[in-house]
Amino acid sequence: MPKEDIRVVLVDDDLDACETLSALLKGDGYSVRFATTAEAAITAVAEYQPVCALVDLGLPDLDGVELSRRLRARYGPDLVLIAVTGRCGAQAHDEAMQAGIDHVLSKPLSIERLRRFFPPRG
Repeated sequence: MPKEDIRVVLVDDDLDACETLSALLKGDGYSVRFATTAEAAITAVAEYQPVCALVDLGLPDLDGVELSRRLRARYGPDLVLIAVTGRCGAQAHDEAMQAGIDHVLSKPLSIERLRRFFPPRG
């Protein structure tokens, strides 16, 4: 059990991607929950109180940018928001940043790059 419980919520409609990334982050010592819809993500963040949420911008029930706006409005700067997107270009990046997202990562997601945004565990 880690000394400090660092909780992360993964939000992606691809269940396999959630399970794979969850296993990798748990292997690194993080506590992880995941949600496959924006509605489930809102509930997971409220109940789990993570320090970070990784949000896929292409969700089926609510755009990930709008989800991020709602999470930022409710939790302020204490919740680190990382967008994960297959979208390309400056417009998608700017839209995400205007929604209060702290970092934007492109798919396919590199676990090594993602690890740079988390404190080391072990």
